[in-house]
Amino acid sequence: MLSWKDFHVQEQVRNDRLAEAKQARLVKSVSSERGSSLKKVSSHLRGLVGSRLVSWGDNLQNRRADMSLVSRSQSSQSNL
Repeated sequence: MLSWKDFHVQEQVRNDRLAEAKQARLVKSVSSERGSSLKKVSSHLRGLVGSRLVSWGDNLQNRRADMSLVSRSQSSQSNL
């Protein structure tokens, strides 16, 4: 048979477990909210970096094409 002391201890353990579960739910909800905002920032950052890389690549190709045209015109003039 349970004494009042045993009953009180079990009630306290139950209340502690409920408080831990509530805290775990709060942590989970905050971390999921933070994760979604982090994903948005990460996606935006990847877009910015990607567009900069494409622009840089285009500039490199244009410079290479310009240098190629200059070298072709110089070689054709020297052949004359």
